[in-house]
Amino acid sequence: MIEVIPAILEKNINDIKAKVELVKPFCKRVHLDIMDGAFVPNVTYNDPRELAENKLGIKFWPHLMIKHPELFVKKWNIEEVEGIIFHKEAAQNVNETIRLIKGIGKKAGIAINPHTSSYDIKEYLDELDLILVMGVEPGFAHQAFNSDVLDKISYLKKIKPSLPIAVDGGVNMETRNKIKRAGADIISANSFIFNSGNIKEAIEALAL
Repeated sequence: MIEVIPAILEKNINDIKAKVELVKPFCKRVHLDIMDGAFVPNVTYNDPRELAENKLGIKFWPHLMIKHPELFVKKWNIEEVEGIIFHKEAAQNVNETIRLIKGIGKKAGIAINPHTSSYDIKEYLDELDLILVMGVEPGFAHQAFNSDVLDKISYLKKIKPSLPIAVDGGVNMETRNKIKRAGADIISANSFIFNSGNIKEAIEALAL
């Protein structure tokens, strides 16, 4: 089986709450897309204090698709956050960003875009808790999966088998099988889950 972490891309707390309630019976954590309109063209929710106040009863992995993520790590030091994912392409100092995340007691994940080489993060693997390989260019849902990233997943799993690899973007039943065969441990899906007629069946189908 592969772990399925629903990905939530919303602009306000009410829509986040609604989606959390839909998936909470079927998963332990959710992936929360945070976009600044600068690193990516879209803008989404970005208010951890409000998130903490609502006590949604699930662990969050904020995916910081923002410029200079090192400046915003401490902002996400709330109980509900289990780990923080930042982009290699957006950080001025990757080691420092990892150190800041670990310094507030959170797990550290690094994301790489489809056209970023896996070699670019090889030196950081021993310090990370997660690698997130983007199957699409970050910013918007409903994009087609870029199959070129499958080799990247296989390479990273080969050189660091113990490090969980997650894939986000363009996940459906067809791409899920390719992603699993490549060696991924986790998949994050938005459209496939939330546009399905049955949330439970969608998550279970992806996890098999």
